[in-house]
Amino acid sequence: MTYQEVSSIIGHPGEETARNRMEGAPGVMDPVETIIYQWANPDGGNMSATFQNNRLVQKAQAGLR
Repeated sequence: MTYQEVSSIIGHPGEETARNRMEGAPGVMDPVETIIYQWANPDGGNMSATFQNNRLVQKAQAGLR
């Protein structure tokens, strides 16, 4: 899934908490941009999602019911 698809399902944009870009090597590896977003509830429950090149690669949650 893309960030836009995840944000649409959740209903609002996430807060960017980290960003990293690793340059590629021509003919060997494309560049990789990693961005982590977090969504939090007023009660402290939250989830984070990690995207590489705008594709979801990892998610985590805490305190959600």
